[in-house]
Amino acid sequence: MKIRSTLYIALCTLLFATFSLSAFADAAAGKDGYAGHLKVMTQNLYVGANLFKILNGAPEDVPFNAAEIFGDIQATDFHQRAEAIADDIAVNKPHLIGLQEVSLIRTQCPGDILAGNPTPNATDVYADYLQILLDALNARGLNYEVAAIIENADVELPVANIELLDCGFPLFDARLTDYDVTLKRSDVEVTFEFSGNYSANFPVPTPAGDIVFTRGYNIIDVDVKGRSYRFVNTHLEVSGNPFAHFFQFAQAFELTEILNGFATAFGDEIVVLVGDFNSDPTEGPLVGCALPPDFMCLTPYAVVAGNGFTDTWAVRNSAPDNGLTCCQQDLLTNNDSLLDERIDHIWVRAPLGGAQGPNFLRAVHSMTVGDRQKDRTASWLWPSDHAGVVAAMTFQQKK
Repeated sequence: MKIRSTLYIALCTLLFATFSLSAFADAAAGKDGYAGHLKVMTQNLYVGANLFKILNGAPEDVPFNAAEIFGDIQATDFHQRAEAIADDIAVNKPHLIGLQEVSLIRTQCPGDILAGNPTPNATDVYADYLQILLDALNARGLNYEVAAIIENADVELPVANIELLDCGFPLFDARLTDYDVTLKRSDVEVTFEFSGNYSANFPVPTPAGDIVFTRGYNIIDVDVKGRSYRFVNTHLEVSGNPFAHFFQFAQAFELTEILNGFATAFGDEIVVLVGDFNSDPTEGPLVGCALPPDFMCLTPYAVVAGNGFTDTWAVRNSAPDNGLTCCQQDLLTNNDSLLDERIDHIWVRAPLGGAQGPNFLRAVHSMTVGDRQKDRTASWLWPSDHAGVVAAMTFQQKK
């Protein structure tokens, strides 16, 4: 009897220890039901073409350059790619998703731009990326809803109709409207929402004239399992030259100032900031900037880090990985992944009041998605030119 009792006690102890470790692992790794756990994702959807092709040539080349872009968008079929992205979301089931480069493509046949009406006015929907993705999520039984949306650039160009559209005219107009969108799982409650556009936006010179590619952000306050968070999603200007660097700096600075002001005006919350920042930490904190000669701008990464945000990738408890997120070939058909920059980030900051102390973040499990061979579509397209990033964060209990 004594041996049996000893074995029984040992077995119970082992089972209890196994259960406790499993429960902790579930909480840390992102299982639902933990009132201090938040899982988020950021994903640039990619319009499906290199829009900078519009910069080439003379004004008379614009319809042909636009035709090449439109053809590339057809070749990188977002209907296929949305299925792959929805699969990643189904596996991870994040509470909140920050989406960038969410495109609405509309056409008009015949077009009227060359007839003297440059104002974007095409209304025939060719592809609504947001609805396509939501349909793919719904087909998997996933209940995601739009929590915030901001319209950014809205550009329309004449397109040479080289068997691109069922249209009996040699030219049609194509309109691209860009959005940043935040999705929430249906069990997440939104208590506050604010979206806006940046004050400083880069005027891109093209043969058709300057095109201002407006950029923006979403800010929402949410309740997840009785815990409140402020979630922010954005897409900053691309890098590459001193003029772009200035607008990158200006946008990052404006966003952090807004968030600092929100902490005072609307309550001091844990802030989770995600998006395509077009800024790799390895490039250093300073870049050449289009201000007075020899002036240097802080990079977006440096601006955000300097405002008290922690780069979750740098403190993750996950297996080692390089975290590279950009960029695949324009047509997404490259055999091997070409990702060589880490520019898509998930940041977190404790309330500025410091009530939760320096150790408010207990654990981070993070991974990139959409960057493995198994993630490619049936036609061997990569889901996007960017990998997505998922982070499961465990916070200490409130004091």
